[in-house]
Order: sequence, then structure tokens, then C-alpha cells
Amino acid sequence: MNSGYRSCRAAALLLCLFAAVAVCGCSNPAPIPVPPARAHALSWNKRGLEAENRGNHDGAIMAFEESLRINRSIEDFDGIAVSLLNLARVHRQKTELPLAKERIEEALRIVSPDNPLFTEAAFEKAKVELALGSLQDAEDWARKAIPVEKKPYSGRMQNLLSRILFLEGKTGEALPLAIAALESNKKSGERAEEANSLRLIGDITLAGGDPQGAQARYLAALEIDKELAESAKIASDLRALGAAAFAKGETAEAMAFYERAAQVSRGGNMPAEAKEALSELDRIKEASSR
Repeated sequence: MNSGYRSCRAAALLLCLFAAVAVCGCSNPAPIPVPPARAHALSWNKRGLEAENRGNHDGAIMAFEESLRINRSIEDFDGIAVSLLNLARVHRQKTELPLAKERIEEALRIVSPDNPLFTEAAFEKAKVELALGSLQDAEDWARKAIPVEKKPYSGRMQNLLSRILFLEGKTGEALPLAIAALESNKKSGERAEEANSLRLIGDITLAGGDPQGAQARYLAALEIDKELAESAKIASDLRALGAAAFAKGETAEAMAFYERAAQVSRGGNMPAEAKEALSELDRIKEASSR
């Protein structure tokens, strides 16, 4: 299971919500047949999710664009919003941030705050603003995603807001929110988000001068990420463990963690992450030789 799977899982939940709204009436005992055009749009969205799950971002964009075209042709505004949300997410993953921002802002123009899709749109908008480095805007939108969000999805919303607050230096707000997110994710069985909460608590704890406490959280996150076979997150956990060990003065252990991180990154075809781990390894070697 990779990080693309988690994104697709969230998107699939959104697609299921949209599909349910599309085919069910509030008072009708039986589902309303889905018109062919709407069924085709849903099918293209499904193809896009499958392509994204395979790591085929270009194929996902093509499928989501076709879904968007069909939904526009029948003025299905919820369908348009779902397609735009999916496109925003994939463009963000490809670091095509201007396109991601354009798509999510178009979605927000047609999704009112009382629409069930709004929290997901606000969540994606916060992630786009975070990627752009607009922390205050990211915080504002992350807060909009939380109030009406119901379990089991609140933990990932809380994780995002806590991360933003931490990056803004608001650790007094970030830590209790990350702890609350951890509890939410444990209760809902969201293992990947549970690991994200643990890693975030570790980052906040390490920044607060407690490398021992941070190490315990990173090890717990690593255990989950190994269970889920999350290469990118395993490498991140190992780099964090290296930082915690170095902060404790355990130079040899820190170097071992960074070496493991580099190996995982190379095996996972993540050259930038491997370079980051090796750079930290070189820095520690240089510092220890003085």
C-alpha cells in the first residue's frame, strides 16, 4: 500500500458519496436508475482513481478530464465538483500547483458550505495552499474542513491542521490537536493516518527538545508504515529517527538510520529522498570528525 492508495481511498469515499447522492432520493424506497451520461461520468472517475492508484498520473488526469467534460455537458454540478477535486489532487501530487489551485478554486465556486462535498473541497484547498507555502490560507481552509466533518474522516483533517499550525510555530495548538487526531484515527482504524499522527507528534516533540519522546513516536509510526508497506513513509520515519538519535548524541545510531533511509529510498525509486538521507549522513560524518 503506497501513499497514492491513501489519496485514492479518500477520493473513492468522495466518489461513493457522490454516487449515493446521484442515485438515491430522500423519500423513494428504491434507487433511481442512473442516466447513461451520468453513469459514463462515474465510470471515467473510477478509471481515473484506478490509474492514480497505479501511479499513472497522466492517465488519471485524462480520465478525470473526460468525466469533467461529460458532467459539464449535463450541468451535473456535484459531478463537476468531484471531477475538479480529483484533478486538483492529482495536479498537486505532480507538483503542478497553479493547475491544482485553478481546479480547486473552480470546485469551491460551485460547492456551497452546506453541500456534503464542501469539507473535502476545503481539505484539498488547504493542501494546495500548504504546498504553495501559503500557511495562513492553508490554516483557514483546514479549519473550514473540520467543524462539520464526521468520523471516521476527522483524524486526517486534524492531522493536516496540526501540521500547518506546527509549521507556523503554533506548537501549543498543534500538539493537542495531533494527539486528538491520533485518538480519532485509532478509533476509526485509519492506520495510515494513525502513523501520520505519530510522526507529527514526534516532529513536535523533537522540536520541543525531547528526542527520546520523539524517538518513541517515530518507532511506533515505523511499525505501522512497515505493516502497510509504505516505502515513502518508512524512509521518512528512518530519517526522523536519524535526527532524533543525532539530537541524543548517538552518532553511530543516527548514521545507521540515515543509511537505512537511503537504501529504502533507492529501492522505492525515490532519488530525491535518497539524496536527502545521504546529505544528512555526510553532515553527521563531517560533524563527528571535528
